[in-house]
Amino acid sequence: MRAVRATGDGGVAVVEVEPTIPEYARDPVRVRVRSASICGSDLHMLAWSPAATLGHEFAGLLDDGTPVAVQPNAPCGECDLCIAGRDNHCRLAPSRFHGVYLDGGLADEVIVDRRHTVVLPHEVGAEIGSLVEPIAVGVRAAHLAGLHDESPEGPVLVVGAGSIGLAVVAAVRHHGIDVDVAARHAAQRDAGERLGAGHELRDEYEVVIDCAGTQSSLDDAIARVRPGGTIVVPGTYWQPVQIGMSLATKAPKIVMSQMYAHHHGVREFDEAVEVLAANPDIAGTLITHRFPLDDAPEAFRTAADRAAGVIKVVIEP
Repeated sequence: MRAVRATGDGGVAVVEVEPTIPEYARDPVRVRVRSASICGSDLHMLAWSPAATLGHEFAGLLDDGTPVAVQPNAPCGECDLCIAGRDNHCRLAPSRFHGVYLDGGLADEVIVDRRHTVVLPHEVGAEIGSLVEPIAVGVRAAHLAGLHDESPEGPVLVVGAGSIGLAVVAAVRHHGIDVDVAARHAAQRDAGERLGAGHELRDEYEVVIDCAGTQSSLDDAIARVRPGGTIVVPGTYWQPVQIGMSLATKAPKIVMSQMYAHHHGVREFDEAVEVLAANPDIAGTLITHRFPLDDAPEAFRTAADRAAGVIKVVIEP
């Protein structure tokens, strides 16, 4: 079968490999991939040159035709953290992450454990099911900001309107809460507006969600958060960042948001499916480019060009 792997020089190539059954899988099932999207972390990981097939955002069909999305981090479900509903911190998950240490979804097919699939309703379908994973990241950030339980005073500010920022916008709006978005590029701002976000920024926000993971986005979040407010960070700081006196004087609560887990007993990956099904504009807004699997090198080059209006690139085997 065909699979996309790093070449070791910052690029990718489509190679022929044999599908493998992960050792962790108790009930292995084959997923014939129908959509696999490129995440910003995939672009960063090219510098690491992982040996496994890339792609942790993917969906497809089981052998019986059932459409599913796949939760790629494969928590064990048995350690103390999993039992507490914190399976995003599972002690075994780092070594069982599809698309990083295990073969991912940028391939014709991938074998996973049935426990880590979620059946897609007819409103979602496998061709857009790769969006479930980034939407789940947005759902987690909204929960950690307390937006599931109560409305903040005034709108929420989302800093960064790439795919994760827009996923957060979608999750926040799903709770009926107003949101503004600080976007770097015009296409991102327009996408935020289509999902219901405003772009006329206020001086202060009770909740700010930093989705860009850069020094400038952190500075913006600190500048805009109300003293004693909350900054939630689902973005990844790939480079070290500095903090200054303004953080100490405002004393906000900073909450790091990692992937997705459970909230009030509900798997956030499942809730992400509900968010995606409830708003058909999400898929049409986030997915800006589609490529066949054989064109994966060009798809990765396109995904890296944010200034060209790219939000989410989907590869279709």
